[in-house]
Amino acid sequence: MQNAIYRYLPDMEHFVEQIRAIPEAEIDFKPAPEAWSIHEIVVHLFDVEIMLQYRLKSVLAEENPVIRAFDQDLWAQNLKYSSLNMEHHLQALIAMRRAFAPVLEQIRDEDWERTGEHTEDGTLTARTIAEKICVSHLELHVKQVQRNRDAYAAQK
Repeated sequence: MQNAIYRYLPDMEHFVEQIRAIPEAEIDFKPAPEAWSIHEIVVHLFDVEIMLQYRLKSVLAEENPVIRAFDQDLWAQNLKYSSLNMEHHLQALIAMRRAFAPVLEQIRDEDWERTGEHTEDGTLTARTIAEKICVSHLELHVKQVQRNRDAYAAQK
């Protein structure tokens, strides 16, 4: 877990650098009608960062809190992700991770096994949530961004 915490901020900083280097035409490209653009992926990452930070804080501070699920596709559609300012979301992702990193660093060993009840996935530990927030969720979307870029290049 220590390695994941150590990577938490630098991984997002690297991701943001990479996104900023992508040409605008690729940013808004959708490889399929139902797929997300890179722009929408960034806004999704922002929303999920808020959600995961809240979930982890709840599990650390409360006794077995309820952790609500959400429909990511409805959020993207109804909140009109593609119309939101992507740069503001990139800046906010870095700021949120800078602010949250100290919370991760001070988690005591015994607190990693604290739990919350997810409305769809059942019991989740602080460790499970932290692994998702620190590593797996961003990695998933780094791969998705690359697939979008590959699809964009293939259509030319």
